[in-house]
Amino acid sequence: MVTYPDLDNTSYFTNRLLENKAGEKKGKIIMWRNKGEEIFRMILTCPECGTVNEKKQEFAKKPYRPNCDNCGAKFVIAKLKKEKPKK
Repeated sequence: MVTYPDLDNTSYFTNRLLENKAGEKKGKIIMWRNKGEEIFRMILTCPECGTVNEKKQEFAKKPYRPNCDNCGAKFVIAKLKKEKPKK
């Protein structure tokens, strides 16, 4: 059963598309951490094998690198860059 976060209670949240090794956007990750917790929760649809993983994981440092429990593929969740305002 997929459980989604209460956004008012999160200290980190991201919802991103993930590319496979061929550069196709076939996966998705919803990842969050509740306020006062160190453990991240995530719903990962692997772009390599298509498996949906709902799991908890702790990361020692940034960038975060979750992996697929089925095929072992790893993904880098880097900080999003802010767009510079157009002049």
